[in-house]
Amino acid sequence: MGAAPDTRRPDTRETTDRVASGRPVGAGISGYGDLAPPLLENGYEPLPIIPREKRPALSRWTSCPVDSDAVETWSRQFPGHSVGLRTGALVGLDIDVLDPDRAHEVQALAEHRFGATLIRVGLWPKRLLLYRTVVPFGKLKAGQVEFLGAGQQFVAFGTHPGTGQPYYWPEGETPLDVPLSDLPTLDAASAGSFLAELGGGLTKPVSIRRGTCRPEDRGTGQIERNAQGLVTDGRDSWLSSIAFHAVHDALAMGATLDACSLAAGVWNWFCSTADLDRPRKAGGRDYGLADALTKVTDKLRLLSEGRLPSRDTATPEPDHELPTLNADEGRTRLRELLESFAAQVRDWHAGDQFDVPALGIRATVGLGKSHMSRTVLLKLQQDLRAAGQPHRLFVFVPSHALAEEAAAEWTAAGAATAVLRGYGRKHPVSGEPMCRDLDMVKMAIAARLPVHETACSSAAGRCRLFEACEKQQNRREVAAADVVVAPYDTLFSGLSFEKDDVALLVIDEACWPRAIEQQNDLTIDAILAEPVSGLGRGGIERSGVAATADLVAYRERLTTALKANGAGPLKRSALLAGRLTADDARHAARLERARVDAPSLHPGMTIAERRKAMDVTGDTERAEQLAGLWTAVARFLEAGSALSGAIRLGTAATGFDQCIEVRQVRSLHESLRGRPVLHLDATLRPDLARLVLPGLQVEEIEVAAPHMRVRQVVGSFGKSMLCQAPGLTPEEAKRRENRLGECVDYVRWQAAIHRNERVLVVTYKAVEQAFQGIPGVETAHFNAVAGLDAFKDVRQLIVIGRPMPGTNDLEAMVGACFDHVGRGSYEKLRAGLRSQSGQPVSMPVLRHTDERAELLRRAICDDELVQVVGRGRGVNRTADDPLDVHILADVALSLVYDEITVWEAVKPDLFQRMLLAGLAVDSPGDAAVLHTTLFTSSNQAKQAFEAALFKCQTPMYDSYREMTLKSAAYRRAGRGRGWQCAWWIGDDLGATMRARIERALGHVAGWGEE
Repeated sequence: MGAAPDTRRPDTRETTDRVASGRPVGAGISGYGDLAPPLLENGYEPLPIIPREKRPALSRWTSCPVDSDAVETWSRQFPGHSVGLRTGALVGLDIDVLDPDRAHEVQALAEHRFGATLIRVGLWPKRLLLYRTVVPFGKLKAGQVEFLGAGQQFVAFGTHPGTGQPYYWPEGETPLDVPLSDLPTLDAASAGSFLAELGGGLTKPVSIRRGTCRPEDRGTGQIERNAQGLVTDGRDSWLSSIAFHAVHDALAMGATLDACSLAAGVWNWFCSTADLDRPRKAGGRDYGLADALTKVTDKLRLLSEGRLPSRDTATPEPDHELPTLNADEGRTRLRELLESFAAQVRDWHAGDQFDVPALGIRATVGLGKSHMSRTVLLKLQQDLRAAGQPHRLFVFVPSHALAEEAAAEWTAAGAATAVLRGYGRKHPVSGEPMCRDLDMVKMAIAARLPVHETACSSAAGRCRLFEACEKQQNRREVAAADVVVAPYDTLFSGLSFEKDDVALLVIDEACWPRAIEQQNDLTIDAILAEPVSGLGRGGIERSGVAATADLVAYRERLTTALKANGAGPLKRSALLAGRLTADDARHAARLERARVDAPSLHPGMTIAERRKAMDVTGDTERAEQLAGLWTAVARFLEAGSALSGAIRLGTAATGFDQCIEVRQVRSLHESLRGRPVLHLDATLRPDLARLVLPGLQVEEIEVAAPHMRVRQVVGSFGKSMLCQAPGLTPEEAKRRENRLGECVDYVRWQAAIHRNERVLVVTYKAVEQAFQGIPGVETAHFNAVAGLDAFKDVRQLIVIGRPMPGTNDLEAMVGACFDHVGRGSYEKLRAGLRSQSGQPVSMPVLRHTDERAELLRRAICDDELVQVVGRGRGVNRTADDPLDVHILADVALSLVYDEITVWEAVKPDLFQRMLLAGLAVDSPGDAAVLHTTLFTSSNQAKQAFEAALFKCQTPMYDSYREMTLKSAAYRRAGRGRGWQCAWWIGDDLGATMRARIERALGHVAGWGEE
C-alpha cells in the first residue's frame, strides 16, 4: 500500500509510547543480537528468524542446543534478525482466528482455565498466549486454535510479514520482563480438554443465548477478506467491532476512557487489518481517523447508558444435578417406591382407591429395576390371588428377542410365564412359523376385525391348519400363564381376554417411539375419487341421499382448502376459508366409516371367496384412512392453533397429485386402558411417556458411579464422517474410509491396553462390522442395546458416533407428538458438563432451537447414549472392577466426566500405527521397508516422521499413551550404519522382533534389548 495522508495512516515513527488501546507502537524493533541474551537468561530458547518471515535462519533448529555459546554465535551471525522462541517447556497458544468475538472468547476461556499471561499480537484479532509445561508435549491443534509444543517456534519480536508492522505485546509486558518460570502452567491433558471446550477449534462462534442486541452495537455484520487477510467488504462493521473491543479492553485494563486516545488505537488496528486502497461506498470518501472516533464515541455512549453488550461468555451450568445417592441408597429408595406402588394396586383392586395407580420410575441403569420389580410384583400377585382379585401380570418390552430373555428371568423367579408371539414370528425353538396362513391374518387386520375370530376359529368354521398351529398353542400358553411377556406393538394392537384377570401392566423402557405413525399414501385428488355409495344402510342420523350429499360437500370443501393451502403445514385459515368446522370433520369421519360394510371374512375361506373379500377389505382400509384424516382435521380445528404439525401437504410435481401426510401418536389399545401401570425406564422423560400413558406419576433415582471413568473425545464422528453412502465422490469415499480406519486403530489400541479383558464398541449399524474381529472386542449398534445385560462385566465401553435424528425426521415427530410445527434448526450451543474435578466445563454441542424438537432430540440421541453407557453397569463397579467409558461424539450427557479432550490429541499417531502393525522404529528408511502399507517410499516416510514427530524427536519411552512398551537397539550390517531403536507391544520376545527386522532389512549386526 502506498503512502497516504496522516488522516488515513497511523504514525509509524519508532517510539516506546503506548496508545490507550494497549498497543505499544514500534515494539519489537530491536534485533536478535540485543534481545536473545536477556531472553536466554529468562529461561527461553531464542532463535534467529529471517526478517519479515516466520521461519528460522537455522537448519536443525528443532533439536540443536540453545545455550549461551549458541546464542553468542548466532548473535554475531544474525544480529538484526527477528527473534523467535522455541517451544517445548514453553507452550504457545496460537489463536489464529480473524473473528474478534471468537478470538476474545478463546482468550477469555484460556485465561479462566490457565490464568492470565503474556499476549503477543501480529495481525489483530489473532493472538498468541504464552504458558509453560513441566513435561513437554507435541503440538495439539483443533481448527484454528493450536498449542505450539515440542519442535515448534513462534516469532516474538520482529516485523509481521503480512501487515508490515512490528509484532506487539498489548498488555505491556514481554518475555524480556517475565521469566519462563513465572508463566502459568498447563499440561497435555488440560490442553486437550481446553480444545474440546472450544468444540475442536470451530471457526463459527458458539454462544449462550442471552437476549438480543443490534449487530451494529458489536459490529457483527458480514466480513469478507482478500488473500492477504485484509478486510475488503464489511469494513464499517469491522471498524465498529474494533471499537467495541477497544472499549472493553480499556475497561479490563482500568485505563482512562478517553475517546481520542481510544480512537487512535482503533485507527491503528483498522489500518493494519483493512484494505484502505478504495474509498467508502457511502459518499465516496476515504476512511479516516474521524470514523474511528465516531465509532468509539458511539460505544462510550452505549456504555454510559448501560446498553453496551457484554462480551463475557460465562461457562453455562449443566442442566442436570450430581447424583447424591450411592448404589445401596438407590436400591433402598427403589424398593420403597415399588412396595408403595404395590400397596396402591392392592387397594385399587379392593375398591379402596379411586385413581388408577400409574407410576413411572426413572432410575440409573444397573440398580436392578427389573430384578427388584419381579420380587415385589410376584409378592403382589400372591396377595391378589389370595384375595380373589385379578392377578395376572402383563410385561411389555421393546422386542420379541427381549421378550424371550425377560420371560426366562420371570420363569427363573418362579412365575408361570409365557411369551405372546406375533402371527408373523417363528417359534424360537422349532423355527416353525407361528401362523401358516398370514394372508388371512393381514386381511383381518386391514378390515379392522378381530384376527382370531376372522382367520382362526369361529362359529362359521376353523382354519384347516388350526390343530397343528403354533400360534394356537401359544394362545393356550398365554391363557394359562400368570405372567405374560409381549413386545411393545401389543400395547397398540391390544389383547383379547377370555377372562379379564389383568392385575397390572409393566412397561420396561420407553415405549412412546413405537406409538408414532405416519400415513403418506393419501393424495388430494384421491379424496374426491373415493366412492360415496353405501350410506343408505342405516347407522347414521340422516337418509342415505342426504348423508351422501353431506359427504360429497365435505370432501369438496376439504379438497378446495387443501389445494388453496399449498405445500407445507395445514393452515387453520385455509380450512375456515373452506367453511369447515370441527363438527363437520367429525361428522365426515363417521360417514366415511359408514359407507362401507365390513368384509365377510371367516376361517377356512376358499381362494375365490378371498379374492372377493380382498376388494371389500381394500375399500375398508381406504375408508379408515380418510376417517383418520378427518379426525386429525377435527383435532386441529378444536386446538385453535394457526398451523398443524400433524397434517402436512407435500410439494406436487408437475403432472402429479399432491400428497397428504398425517402424523399421530397411537393411543394405548382400549383393551389395556384403565389398568394399573408400572413404567420402568432409565431415561424416562415424563412429557413423552405421558403421550401413551396419561396420568403417569414419575419418580427419579439417580445414583453415582465412582468407579466408572468417562473420557469424552470431541471431534467429528457423525454418519457423514464414517459411513459410506451412494453417490459419493471417490475423494469423499476415501476420506470417510480413512476416518473410520482411524477409529478402528483407536479401538485396536484400547483393546491392546486391556488385553485378556472384554471391550465393547457401540456405533452405527453401517460400520459395526469394521470393528469385528479385533481380539477382545465385541460390537453392537445404536437402538439395539436397551435392556441387554450381556455386557455388565466389560472392562471398557467405547461409543463411536451418536444417533442424531435428521431435521425432517425430527419435524415429523414433533408434528406427531405435539401437533406442533417445529421452528428453528440445529445450532452449535455451549452446554455445561459435570467434571470429576468439580471445575466448570463446557463444550459446543448441536441443539435444536425449537423447545419441543430439542426434547425429542435429547430423547432419541442423548438418552440412547446413556442407555449404551449403562450396559457396562457403572454403578455396580468397584475399585477392583472399574469401567472405562470412552465417548467419541460431540454430546453433553448427564454423566460425570473424568477427561474431556479432542480427537487430534488421542487419535492414533504414526508410532501407534507402527506398533499396531507389529513394530515401531525411529528410522524412516527402515520403517518404509517394514511397513509398506503405511509408507509408499523412504522419502514419504521421512516426511511423515517430520510431520508427526517433529524432526525425529521421537516421544517413545518405557510406556506410551497408557501402553507398556518393550524396546531394543539394533544396528544393521554395513559401514556407516548407526544404532536405531525399535519398540513393540505384546508378549513377543526380542528374538522374534529381531527375526522380523532381519527378514525385511537383512542381517542385524548389533542387537541390545533395554
